[in-house]
Amino acid sequence: MARLELVVAAKEGEYVRRLSEYVRESPFGQRWRITSCTSGDSLRQYLKGGYPVHLLLVQPVLLMEAGALPCDMTAIALVRRKGEGDGLPELLQYQPLPELLACIEALHAGKPDRLRLHDSGTAILAVYDPVGGAGKTTCSLWLARLAGERGKRTLYLNLERYNTSELQLQEHGAAAHEGGLEALLYALKAGKPDLGEQIVRLRRYSRIMKTDYFGEAPGPEERTAMTGEDADLLLQTLAGCGMYDLIIVDLDSSLDETTAAIWSRSDAVCWLSEASPSSMKKSRLALKEAQRRYPEAVEAAKGRIVHVRSRCRQSEAFETVGAWRELTHDEEPLSYAFHLPHADALIQASDAPTAYIRAIGDMLERLEKGISSGGQG
Repeated sequence: MARLELVVAAKEGEYVRRLSEYVRESPFGQRWRITSCTSGDSLRQYLKGGYPVHLLLVQPVLLMEAGALPCDMTAIALVRRKGEGDGLPELLQYQPLPELLACIEALHAGKPDRLRLHDSGTAILAVYDPVGGAGKTTCSLWLARLAGERGKRTLYLNLERYNTSELQLQEHGAAAHEGGLEALLYALKAGKPDLGEQIVRLRRYSRIMKTDYFGEAPGPEERTAMTGEDADLLLQTLAGCGMYDLIIVDLDSSLDETTAAIWSRSDAVCWLSEASPSSMKKSRLALKEAQRRYPEAVEAAKGRIVHVRSRCRQSEAFETVGAWRELTHDEEPLSYAFHLPHADALIQASDAPTAYIRAIGDMLERLEKGISSGGQG
């Protein structure tokens, strides 16, 4: 993924050096590359060079020295006190660096040329499998990775009771990061005002799958205790923080109010199942049960649930419609919008075969087009 270019213009060389060092060691550095200018003259010369600049963070005094900016330049004033920005959006120079970076991403996300789906500008895709074993996590991770490779700022959010996704996200031998999602949930429930700083501090970045994520919880208790209200607030906060273009939610296979709340807030729900009679019938039963228990959530997601055939086994019995009808009393098969091919002997999600990756890429592209047009394509 090509990084975005951030130019920081500040007279204090030590300040710029500390900021650059911090960025290199944080997930922010995976998305942004910093160029520093410590005088108005160096800033003017850099801008004259025609280099790409996605965002300029500049002290007002250096901006005055540099002269007029290019008409399409997006600039933020780096100020000591509010009101010194001379009409530009402002950021306080001396604040905790995680909060500063969170504000930079939030302001950049507010640019009018960026994709805007929710009011926040963030799309949400939920991936669900009511039976289990259909490759839900692999699908979720590849949606996140391909979106990241295409320049989207992506968050992979695992809401399984038993979350072992760091086996796929971390490099071999790396220590697992506990204390991510549960700490954020605590901050949300406690009404802490510094949520942007909390998100920046708690999130991790996977070099393998090209996405942000939160560390595994030490046990299933947090997910089990999560209410629909908690889940809605969590997604509202993450989508509203301005740091992400896309959130991929890897749901638990259970059907509860958390699942229903995620469906209600998602732009698309990818419902995975195998094409065997047993799996398809269980999917139908799960949908009927959801309609009975959570009718408002199902109605809210109407038209946004897309069925995905995930071929998890090399050979599937009952491939023909005739065999299906013989066993299920003439019920029609599910209408699949997408088909994911078999991934032979897949241990690590990152080792998925080319055909599988291509199918996920096509799925992502069509989902994005459907979301942008207000429906599923």
